[in-house]
Amino acid sequence: MKPTPLVSIVIPAFNPRFFREALKSAMDQNYENLEVIVCDDCPGNDIRQIVDSSRDHSNVTVRYLRNPQRLGFQQNMLRCLEEADGEFIKFLCDDDKLLQPCVRQQAQVLAAHDDVQLVISKRHFIDADGYVLPIRLENVGIALFEGLYKGEDLLASVEDTPRNIFGGFSGALMRRADIVSLLPALAQVGQGFVALLDLALFICLLRRGNLVELCSLGSFERLYPQRLSHRPDIVDASIVEWTWLAQMLAQRSGEPAPASGWVRYLNLDQVKPNQPHEWEELNLYSLMASRQAIVAYQVGTDAESYDEVYRQWLEYRQFEKSRQRVVLRQVEFWAQRPGIVPVVFDFDGDAEAVALTLDSIASQIYTSEPVVLFSNGRGAIEGNVMRLALQPDWVRALNELLPRLDGAHWFYLLRAGDRLRTSALLVLAERINAMPGIACVYSDEGALEDGKSLEPIFKPDFNLDLMRAYPYVGRTLAFSRQRVLELGGFDADLGELAPHDLIWRLVETDGPQTIEHLAEIQVESTQAFAQWLSLPQVIEQGPRLLTTHLQRIGVEHQLHPGPLPLIPRIEYLHPERPLVSIIISVKDQLAALESCINSLLTTTDYGHYEVIIVDNGSETDEMRNWLAAMAELGSDKLRIVAADEQSNEARVRNCAARQARGDYLLLLSPFCVIHDAAWLDELLNHAQRPEVAIVGPRTLNLQGQVIDTGLVLGLDGLAGRPFANEQPTAGGYMQRLQVVQNWSAVSGHCLLVRRAVFDSVGGLSPAIDTPGINVLELCLEIGKQGYLVVTTPYANVILKPSAGFAREASWKQRVEQEQESFYQRWLPKIANDPAYNRNLSLTGNSFSLAPGQRTGWNPLCSQPLPSILGLALNSSAIGHYRISQPLIELHNAGRIVGRVSYEMPSIIEIEREAPDVIVFQGRYNASKFNDLVQVKTYSNALRIYELDDYVARIPVKNDHTRNMPDNVQDLLERGIALCDRVVVSTFPLADALSNLHHDIRVVPNMLAPHLWNRISSRRRTSIKPRVGWGGGTSHRGDLEVIAEVVRELADEVEWVFFGMCPDSLRPYVHEYHGGVALSSYPAKLASLNLDLALAPLEQHIFNDCKSNLRLLEYGACGYPVICTETEAYRGHLPCTQVKTNSTQEWLEAIRMHLSDPQASYRMGDQLREMVLRDFMLRGDNLRYWADGWLPD
Repeated sequence: MKPTPLVSIVIPAFNPRFFREALKSAMDQNYENLEVIVCDDCPGNDIRQIVDSSRDHSNVTVRYLRNPQRLGFQQNMLRCLEEADGEFIKFLCDDDKLLQPCVRQQAQVLAAHDDVQLVISKRHFIDADGYVLPIRLENVGIALFEGLYKGEDLLASVEDTPRNIFGGFSGALMRRADIVSLLPALAQVGQGFVALLDLALFICLLRRGNLVELCSLGSFERLYPQRLSHRPDIVDASIVEWTWLAQMLAQRSGEPAPASGWVRYLNLDQVKPNQPHEWEELNLYSLMASRQAIVAYQVGTDAESYDEVYRQWLEYRQFEKSRQRVVLRQVEFWAQRPGIVPVVFDFDGDAEAVALTLDSIASQIYTSEPVVLFSNGRGAIEGNVMRLALQPDWVRALNELLPRLDGAHWFYLLRAGDRLRTSALLVLAERINAMPGIACVYSDEGALEDGKSLEPIFKPDFNLDLMRAYPYVGRTLAFSRQRVLELGGFDADLGELAPHDLIWRLVETDGPQTIEHLAEIQVESTQAFAQWLSLPQVIEQGPRLLTTHLQRIGVEHQLHPGPLPLIPRIEYLHPERPLVSIIISVKDQLAALESCINSLLTTTDYGHYEVIIVDNGSETDEMRNWLAAMAELGSDKLRIVAADEQSNEARVRNCAARQARGDYLLLLSPFCVIHDAAWLDELLNHAQRPEVAIVGPRTLNLQGQVIDTGLVLGLDGLAGRPFANEQPTAGGYMQRLQVVQNWSAVSGHCLLVRRAVFDSVGGLSPAIDTPGINVLELCLEIGKQGYLVVTTPYANVILKPSAGFAREASWKQRVEQEQESFYQRWLPKIANDPAYNRNLSLTGNSFSLAPGQRTGWNPLCSQPLPSILGLALNSSAIGHYRISQPLIELHNAGRIVGRVSYEMPSIIEIEREAPDVIVFQGRYNASKFNDLVQVKTYSNALRIYELDDYVARIPVKNDHTRNMPDNVQDLLERGIALCDRVVVSTFPLADALSNLHHDIRVVPNMLAPHLWNRISSRRRTSIKPRVGWGGGTSHRGDLEVIAEVVRELADEVEWVFFGMCPDSLRPYVHEYHGGVALSSYPAKLASLNLDLALAPLEQHIFNDCKSNLRLLEYGACGYPVICTETEAYRGHLPCTQVKTNSTQEWLEAIRMHLSDPQASYRMGDQLREMVLRDFMLRGDNLRYWADGWLPD
């Protein structure tokens, strides 16, 4: 057996700020043959002290070496290398950190594949505080699978598009022998690489062999202002070093890439040891271009801190002017326009704070009623403000005011120093109008510090138990004036918490549905949420608020100190001690079962329970004998029940439930261990409340870390575990790890459910085999009945890891089917879990801001305009012409609410957005086809298949043929069949597809006014006529049509090519201009100053089905045009058409134009006039897109 290679993690240390985290991550690796070497270049003793304090906490060998004198980054790396004994080397920068399995996963690859010189893993950028920053192009990775890539091809890609797609040193593992032979030359003092040393080394390695990229996350790379790469001298050095890299890449030899931008690869699991690779090909350029479009629309992809991400996120959450106009027009049709009075309290006599708040009210899109300001300040107040003296008993003064606010429907409680977002009153008014039954609204909020937006608080929907824990709704509350008056106003005795007492009275009389939560940052305050909660009057009045509420509803209770002064622990004084039936389902898990039963019997204080062990077909003699022995005891406390037959978990537990005698059923995993004597008392403390049906404890692992404490729907799948791996003493987001609260679901390891409710929903669904899904189904069904699901941190249960069962081959398919069915039943609930917040991430770290896209923000719950989601292939070319720009113009015209996305949204995102129409562009490969299947399964939106080219019949000489799957015709047919409508750019394309769908609509291509309206070109700028062509890179066959023409006229005209020029024609071309970004394309095309533009096309059905876009672009420039006579260019646009594509006919047409330039220019002017009138995306021309996209 091949020995496990030694891996050296070497840390060239200088900055102690983050070194402790870096060192700990190295020492925590779960790889058995490891050494860690630290070479200390720090001027002080901080690095040494951190190493000394860390050694006792790990068995990993750590060698510390102090540099006698400062070496600098390059030489310190070389010293690390000299000291390392490992066969494999990982350089770990002192501000980065590794995930635990990183070295093990990477070393396994290097050990198994001799032709691999470099292994990288996915990496995340983090800020100075450890916040994971949004993915950007630099760390998006190569592909979504674990792949082996041909090194030479990757180098060609880097040469074509200079960018480091491999990451830095910390994310890579290399062979020591390679590094020793390469690094000294690259890191020479005074003349070697510094800024791009990592990339230079990687390039040298890829000249020797191949690369493997793993999909798993391997490292965190830290971004912060003092980072080495941010130093001005390093930034300057990088410019020079890129030129060095370009020279290195240009001098390389070896086999060329399959085509420009393409790389050879294999899925790692397809690599056959000791056999030649049967390479597949990947269009890396296209993949990166697509990701660039995705990243460009994401929030925070250039941010280096959480605060910066949050501020960007806020910037994109406001109505643009065109949207404001549309929304305000909609307000005119509301049945009632809610009058909202902001009531502002100036407790500190702060004139600046007052001005901040009043200015924010004055800037509202939706105008308020007159503002009421309670203040004793003497400064002048402008605007529609009624100033009243601020009394010590401000609550009583507020009560006296409310009856006098004639015409006001609602009032909004604010403090001086609160800054409303400009849309705050509009969003509030729209919610009031759409939901007439609500009486109080609270919202998410943020802090203000020196004018900067900080510390957002994203709250759940009304959560009864969380509200009993502490007033999490905050103090910026809006109330229905009429309902407050009907309830007798606020209780002045409760002071600061008088509004929260009124919330409780609303809940008690009208139900919790009257308390509405706006999941929007409506207000930012100089008094942060945490500061308000820390006020002595909030802490002091909290217990009284809670007691007053519970007394009103007749609940006997006692308050005990909780984990924080703000948070009491409630003991509900129930008179009964009900019987609990503890159900444990087992199959050959004797050791676990014995541990569970022993801990249960010896630890639990609450004694009124029975244990029912239900055997689900145990097969070992040991287990059967133990069960038989327990059964023979004849104990009422412990009973053994045999399942009717070996079956799924639901049927087995239901079988036990039918034989249970208790009023409550406790579903318990045999892998649970009880260590908390009062655990069952605490579960019953809440289960006996009439509004509660399910209670779960906080589950810990053997190391004492949190496994779960309630589940968040949609988090990393159907439901995920927030706070996983946290310490139980941690507060968690909004202290939610330390409080009793309501969730939509809990896990099935330990779940207490009221027997009568369990029976009323039919128990666990026997049709669902997957245990986790079964428990989710139970929780949601019971929640639908109006009961609460509660978790409590005061009951803790340990869950040991389980080995799991061997499953038959069909099990995975069965689970996928049940997941799909669950999504279909519960998607609205999953997408909007009331215990979470839609602004928080559903992937990765729970309770972290989900930055999302820069477009598509819509805080309104009603939508009178049709909503369209356009899924574009790219941000240039067809993505621009056929999706993004038409959608933007329709949106700006107030005809739709539109959003463009360059990646497929998740089904949860689609459910939240609830578009009326989804336009799918170019879904003709397998992965894109699956998008259609998913949307058809989970969404009721009108599905439109958008196609611009006849992709099933691409000419051989068109380079796009490499991009097409072999079964493109089949995928095209199946994709179209999944849609309700097809929209194409031309009538010939519609005819070609006519047998595939009954509803095919033609919408012609048009030009974006902001790009094409103001361009101009000049004529006769050279001695010779300027004749040319402009377009994309896939027209090799089309340009071959005029190849002889170019040669023939090389001495008579100045040939100008833009975007593409075959190498064979370069000697005859006067000017060649490379491709430019789409935003620069119109101006660049016009700047060619052509006297005559050519549009040759091969005679092919593909080209017959193309649009006349080339004519439109030339026409907008005022160029006269000669084109091939094809279906694409037939029509009323003035141009000269060449019928046969013969060289002679092309020459005759060109010479005809050149012989009468004035007539030629008149044709160009006529073409321009018609293009600007009939083919611009504006005014009445938008009707074509509306007819194509909107529902009939």
